[in-house]
Amino acid sequence: MKASMDDLYLFMLTVRHGGISAAATAHGLQRSKVSRRLQELEKALHCQLLIRTTRHIELTENGQLLYQHISQPLTDVNHAINLLESQQNSLQGVFRLASTASFIASPMFAEVLDAYSRQFPLVKLELLYLQKSVDLERENIDLQLLPNMAEIINLDYVQQTFLTSSNGLFASPEYLQQHTEPKSIAELQQHWLLASRYNATLLQEGTQLRLVSEDINIIQQMASLGQGIALLPNILMREFLQQGKLVQVLTDVNYSDIMMTLVYPSRRFLPEKTRAMVTLLRQKFADK
Repeated sequence: MKASMDDLYLFMLTVRHGGISAAATAHGLQRSKVSRRLQELEKALHCQLLIRTTRHIELTENGQLLYQHISQPLTDVNHAINLLESQQNSLQGVFRLASTASFIASPMFAEVLDAYSRQFPLVKLELLYLQKSVDLERENIDLQLLPNMAEIINLDYVQQTFLTSSNGLFASPEYLQQHTEPKSIAELQQHWLLASRYNATLLQEGTQLRLVSEDINIIQQMASLGQGIALLPNILMREFLQQGKLVQVLTDVNYSDIMMTLVYPSRRFLPEKTRAMVTLLRQKFADK
C-alpha cells in the first residue's frame, strides 16, 4: 500500500497544530476522519509516527524524520494550488483576446473594452490581430472572436455565436454625387466595389473589386473617401450613417448574414475574467 498525499498533508497539519482535534477544527474536518487517515498512513508506511495522548501528540523518531522531509514541499504544493485557484477565480492578471482587425477597430467593440476596463481595472488587456483560428491553449489566448466562415482548428473548443448582422452596400455622399447611384444589382457592376475577404465571395461574378482587405475599418475609410461602394456589416456602420459619412444604397438587396463567434478552450474551466468578457460581449450585441 502506498502512502496517500492527502494523508501526508493531514499528518503535516496535525503536527503543525499540535494535535488531531486542533488540526480538524482549523480545517473544518471531522476529528474521527483525521485520526483514521493518520492510522492508514502509519499502516502504509509500516511504522508509528505519532504518540497520542489525551491533550496533544508527540512525534516518534520516524515521525520526526518524515515531518522534516515533507513539511516544506507539501507547503509549497498547497501554496501553488491556492495560487491557481485564486488566479482562476480572480478578476486580475492578463486577459489575452484575439480577433480580426476589423472587429477590434469597431466603435462598438471599443465600448465593450471601456466597460470591461472600468469594471475590472486590475485586468491587463492584450489584443491580438488574428484572422484565422489558432490553438488557444498553446498560444495562451483566453478568447478568440472569429467570423462564422472561419474554420475552427479544434472542434473541442467552445463556440458561441454572439453577433449576427446583415450586410449592406455603402457609399459616401460625394461618391454618389459624382456617380449615378445604382438601382439594381446589374447596375452595381458599373461601380468599383470594396469588400472584406469574407464578403467578397457574396458579390456577383463580374463585379469590379477595387479593394479587398481583412480590415473593415480600412474598407469603411476608403468608402468614406469616395473610392467606391463598400459591402459591410450593417451593425458596424450605424455610427457612420448617423454622422453622414456614408449612405446605404440598394437597401432592398439582401446578402448573407455575417456572424461572429466566441471561441474559448473550455466551458468547465472558464476563468472569471474570461466569463466576464463573454457576458459583456453577449449583452452588448444582443438583439442588434
